[in-house]
Amino acid sequence: MLKKIIIIGLIALMHVVTYAQEKQNLIKNLTPIVQVFGTASYNFENNNYGYSFGRAHLGFQYQFNEKWSSKIIIDRGRATSIGEITVTDANGNMLTVQNTSKEGAYYTMFLKFASLQWKVNDKFTLEGGAILQNHYITQERFLGLRYVAQTFQDLFWHIPSSDLGFIADYKFNNVFSVDVAITNGEGPRKVQDAFGKVKFAGGIDVIPTEKIQTRFFYHNRQSKTNSEETEQLFSVFAGFKPTAKFRIGCELNYMKNLDNINNLNSYGFSLYSAYSLTNKTEMFARYDRLLYKASDNLSTNNKNGNSIIGGISHSPVKGVNLSLNYQGWLPDETSNQHENSILLSMEYKF
Repeated sequence: MLKKIIIIGLIALMHVVTYAQEKQNLIKNLTPIVQVFGTASYNFENNNYGYSFGRAHLGFQYQFNEKWSSKIIIDRGRATSIGEITVTDANGNMLTVQNTSKEGAYYTMFLKFASLQWKVNDKFTLEGGAILQNHYITQERFLGLRYVAQTFQDLFWHIPSSDLGFIADYKFNNVFSVDVAITNGEGPRKVQDAFGKVKFAGGIDVIPTEKIQTRFFYHNRQSKTNSEETEQLFSVFAGFKPTAKFRIGCELNYMKNLDNINNLNSYGFSLYSAYSLTNKTEMFARYDRLLYKASDNLSTNNKNGNSIIGGISHSPVKGVNLSLNYQGWLPDETSNQHENSILLSMEYKF
């Protein structure tokens, strides 16, 4: 009897040890992902104070082995905008009205990333699902101030940072790499349209030295209806870091048939720089120039103008970033209202 009890006890102990090891391996391979943006602002024109959380990314990444991994992230943000409303006047001319109304609550949570990645080898990687798109990530990481303001394409054209589809990366060497993607073209919150139209995208990164990096990018987003035009984006970025303390970057962008609207073209550039005062504090400045060109019979609310951003950022501890900055919008037309704001921006992540 005692022998049976000892055997049963040993078997139970082995199960406990095995479960503890499996749980330990699970925790070891699981990496939490948390990123939160917050802002306090004052607008001079409207004498208006505002406090908000622009983004809250919550999720995790799991490493199955050295080749396979997965990622799932939810995003706190307001649901999709209605977008363009097309109407026709009494003479039969097509008019496009920009609509900024929203759907859903301000604190809606939605699945932004849910992808499976296969690292085929050291050079080739495949990823599918709700994936991170590849259009402005290079310059966003070079600038390093996403919590202060989005990069040009994101700020003015609101291209979704994630989408449903597939992306492949191939690194030829330390200098040259390419990436291609095929997605549904409408972001992760919309299913594929009835016509099955998709977006094709491709980029080339050239990094000749540690001080210089460049990127060329193109996307082709087909219309969800046969009556609209294909949207095309052409983008070039160059970043230069002559010293460890100073960096400067410039990107040029041209969008043909913005939002699949025939003859609505938009283009511009963004110039930014940053200088590190200490290993935790830096000063930064940025200037954006935005222009639209539309056919004579196309009426839109899109405005030409200039965006100016400047300030100081500080990281008191790893994972926490604070910035006191100025952000202004100077329209070309004197009849349009200027915007001048002082912001206290915040980010924490781990």
